Amino acid sequence: MDKATTGRIIALMAVWLLLCCTGCANLKDIRNISIRSFNVRSLSIKGLDTAAAVLEVGVDNPAGNIEVTGIEGTAYREGKVLGTFRIEPFSVEGRTSCTVEAACTLGLAPSVSPLALMSMASDFDISQYTVDINLQAKVGKGPKKKLSVKDIPLERIINELH
Repeated sequence: MDKATTGRIIALMAVWLLLCCTGCANLKDIRNISIRSFNVRSLSIKGLDTAAAVLEVGVDNPAGNIEVTGIEGTAYREGKVLGTFRIEPFSVEGRTSCTVEAACTLGLAPSVSPLALMSMASDFDISQYTVDINLQAKVGKGPKKKLSVKDIPLERIINELH
């Protein structure tokens, strides 16, 4: 191997190492984020198979600005599919405590009626729900990160971040 090729390999490894370190630093900051409140601000039925909600989340964010570009997944109640959801993109201001509103659309499973959903909302017991989530976010000017988790209790998500 000649000196030019060796130099290119070392330069590429240095760039790769820098990107990895930047990504890891952002992930450490994200682990320190905490949710201090969670509320369904509004819930409305759209037709026979869709519901729309506005979620209000109080966040303590010691990290930089966070741009959440996509959250989607499937919600389950007692192991049965409730529906698929999508949360519109939103941002969380860095190094502050703030309240974030996020618009959510839920496509109901064929076995769930809109009236049943309203009943579930009035008798909401967080321990009955699990979710599969696909999330895309970016902290500050860092690279976009993707995260996928399956069969996570909703109670665990809220309590561990609380």
